[in-house]
Amino acid sequence: MTSSQSDQHERAMYELLGRMVSMAAHLELRLQMLATRLVETPYAAHWINGQNSSMVIKLIGDVAKEHPGVHPDQLKELEETLKECSRLFTRRHGYVHGAWSVDGAAPEGSAAWQTMRFTRGKQTPTFAPLSLDDLADLIHRLDEVMTRVMACLIGHIKATSGDRLVTIEPEGESDTPSSE
Repeated sequence: MTSSQSDQHERAMYELLGRMVSMAAHLELRLQMLATRLVETPYAAHWINGQNSSMVIKLIGDVAKEHPGVHPDQLKELEETLKECSRLFTRRHGYVHGAWSVDGAAPEGSAAWQTMRFTRGKQTPTFAPLSLDDLADLIHRLDEVMTRVMACLIGHIKATSGDRLVTIEPEGESDTPSSE
């Protein structure tokens, strides 16, 4: 691989990394929205918002098991979705928390990207390969699971709202004339 090709590859890796981090952040936001809705208290934001994804995923699973508005079929689908979220966030963590480098033991002219990171309880670091294809796949899967999380959120809103119309207006904007 020439220096120019290597530079293009590196730029492509960082571009996909940015897209993946953004997609993961959007998924975390949707999970927090679902958790807040399931908990059904105005105080939920005090212990849900800003928490890491593992904690929010666990909370959703625990609350959904006890929530009367979550049908057993919905619970099974939700549990599968949450497991996939956990797997994807583990992949994300490897990219975000690992130290990126090019494997010096790789054959001359090949750029074998990898991450190195220490994990809790292990004395030696773990190495994992990095690739454009894997990053693109992770972005795609994060998008798919975010769609499933949104379907769960929308389904729960519909199930618990009855016939009431649910509208969300930006703060400060309303169709209702003010009395001023």
